[in-house]
Amino acid sequence: MGIHVARFKVGEETRWGLVREEQVIPIPGQYSSLAEFLGEGAARARALAMGGQGEAIPLARVELLAPVTAPCNVVCQGQNYRSHMLEVGQDPDAKDFNQFFRKASSSLASNQSNILKPARVRMLDYEIELGLIIGRKISGPVRVERERLHEFIAGLVICNDISARDLQLLEGQWYKGKSFRTFCPVGPYVYLIDQEDIARLMNLRLVLSVNGEVRQDASTAEMVYPPEETLTELSELMDLYPGDLLLTGTPSGVAAGRNMSKLARSVGKLISVFLSDKTLAKIILKKQSGDNSAYLKDGDVIRASISSPDGVIHLGTQENRIVDGR
Repeated sequence: MGIHVARFKVGEETRWGLVREEQVIPIPGQYSSLAEFLGEGAARARALAMGGQGEAIPLARVELLAPVTAPCNVVCQGQNYRSHMLEVGQDPDAKDFNQFFRKASSSLASNQSNILKPARVRMLDYEIELGLIIGRKISGPVRVERERLHEFIAGLVICNDISARDLQLLEGQWYKGKSFRTFCPVGPYVYLIDQEDIARLMNLRLVLSVNGEVRQDASTAEMVYPPEETLTELSELMDLYPGDLLLTGTPSGVAAGRNMSKLARSVGKLISVFLSDKTLAKIILKKQSGDNSAYLKDGDVIRASISSPDGVIHLGTQENRIVDGR
């Protein structure tokens, strides 16, 4: 069974600790980043979990920080859940490529941070995602098998891929629309996995609510491209390092999904033949902003959790509030 570790602040000191029963036990040593912690720090965490001694501090007395630290690669998969593809008018059975994009690592935030909504953004969206923490350097093509995932993935974490849909659609810039500061809440914990956890990886439940209303509720079993296939392909493209973060896609229920499949059916082939991409984007934006109240606004509270049905894997809970920015 894996273990939960957290990056936290107590007083003026930032530490890493083993989380157990609403308490955190500081792990010996100072680690300035997740990448640094994943070496000696992770080994010390496992030793503590096996019965090592340490002073336990109630979680209520510490400030939990983002367990994924910048700088790092933040790589994302687009349209990787069948239900999400269907809600935006796409056919998951016709998809024949793995879609990748990036988020800036400066968008990382903690599980309780306010999410700052830029004044120019009108259509702010949420996307609960399972995050995979890279555990070893990958500097060339490798073949990753499901049963060997623990050799490449150090741990799991909850992520929320906050997205400015108006910028994403109108400007065609996913990086800009998804990379504002605070647009990637992570944590509260990193769950350091063991080999036995791999069997549960494709049966995790993702749940996200806004102001108490459940918007997303699905299983990782829906993934079109599972982690082993994705890591195999990514290894052909780029170098990955310990502490890098891979977001594996979101299921249905995002704000942008409301009315989208209906809109896609109503315009059909005429739009794709006679209208430019920019004109199409403007039509979608006008329809979405006028008829869709699901987009995030000042004061909204997002709660997100990921767990296995048997409760063995539980990644904690995020609770983030939307705050209008400048």
